[in-house]
Amino acid sequence: MVGNNGDGAGTDLPPLAERLETIISVYYRNKKRPGYKEIAKAIEQKTGRPFSGTYLWELATGRKQNVTPDHLHMLAEFFGVTRDYFTDPEVSERVRRQMEFAVALGNGKVRALAARADGLSDSHLDAILAVVNAMSNTPAAEAGSG
Repeated sequence: MVGNNGDGAGTDLPPLAERLETIISVYYRNKKRPGYKEIAKAIEQKTGRPFSGTYLWELATGRKQNVTPDHLHMLAEFFGVTRDYFTDPEVSERVRRQMEFAVALGNGKVRALAARADGLSDSHLDAILAVVNAMSNTPAAEAGSG
């Protein structure tokens, strides 16, 4: 799914590379992921400005970390995030959580469960949350109830 966090912890990639790989994976999650050359071409088509497939590969693999402001703007425009997603750990973590939520909502069963739960009393919602937490081995404090 989505990487563990947006600050580079838990991987060998620098933060920019990890964030770029995470957003590419989420962006193409329901389709065959194209190569960097094809992604760069799609960025060019959407932004109207040239973007090298080699440069994108270098950024995504951590071989280059000095992204230009123009390229950063193009990446943000293409993926629908702010430039801060790529540079600010707090923003990237918030966006990562939003992406995980969006991925979960992409699951029809999760959407159906949420739709059916809407309007239930707090005690019924607490009971459902307890069952889900028990099944996923996620403590209630980490589940973000409330």
